[in-house]
Amino acid sequence: MTDGLFPPNLQETDALLSELFEEVQKWEGFIAGGTKLGVGAEAVDSLRQSKVSFGNPRDRLIQLTEETFKNSGTELNNIYKQQMQEQFDFYYMRLTVDLRPERAARFWRLTCELNFSPKGNNEPIIQSLFPTQKWRSVMSFGVGMEVGLNGNLDWNIGVDSSQLAELVELLPGELKANVGNKDNFKAFLAVPAYRYELGHPEILTNGEGNSNCYWRIQDRELQKIGTAKFAVVFKVPKGTEAVTLIGTTWAEPNLSWLTGDIRDVFGDLSDKLKQLLLQKNKVASRFARGVYGEKWELILPQAS
Repeated sequence: MTDGLFPPNLQETDALLSELFEEVQKWEGFIAGGTKLGVGAEAVDSLRQSKVSFGNPRDRLIQLTEETFKNSGTELNNIYKQQMQEQFDFYYMRLTVDLRPERAARFWRLTCELNFSPKGNNEPIIQSLFPTQKWRSVMSFGVGMEVGLNGNLDWNIGVDSSQLAELVELLPGELKANVGNKDNFKAFLAVPAYRYELGHPEILTNGEGNSNCYWRIQDRELQKIGTAKFAVVFKVPKGTEAVTLIGTTWAEPNLSWLTGDIRDVFGDLSDKLKQLLLQKNKVASRFARGVYGEKWELILPQAS
């Protein structure tokens, strides 16, 4: 997988959460003298029952051609025109990750890794990714917007005219020209109705120019993300009929929330669990929910 990211062993996280649940339930039962789940056991159980899953990458897998951009009212950059004519087929793909926190569960970080194959001479090359750190403001804007690809295979944002000035104010200077009125949107519409209400997200993205990539989104209210939408533009040597995609994704819980809810029995837990939990979010991946190594064989569609 991508250098610097180490996916958790999800079998081990399941076992650790079960161990924590049993201990918290036991000690809360001694205190309350009943069989109903206490506050701490309820918190651990809500985390155990939370789910993270991928959408289907075939849902929005489209070949990009010169006509794609002409029909969207924009002109493709000459470099990419030449590559499309002589060397590569270009594709746009949108993949979703669904975070379903159970009851009160709170999360702070979501990671999504994608790895394209084959490797070697026919290796796919990632051209563009969305979102990236420079676009983080759109993930806390709270208003629906259109995300599109312009002729430079970069991203444009379209919003209602009444929201335009407010959004432009939030963005760094180099992006202001990439935002406009969605009624005059001249770009290939990649992600319609893009809307989140996060607080102050941080986004780490890597992979352009490679065959594997990742996104890492951090926010104190990450559980509000619901369905995260990730967009990829990639290219393959002309004539390539299929690629293999392997995805891994995981969400890390907010351990300050978890330790707060089990504080009444924290001192009774095993030394192993206490030492782990005292490290807070440094070890949150040990309690993560996720999917490891989901694999798709993607037949690449041909534009008519």
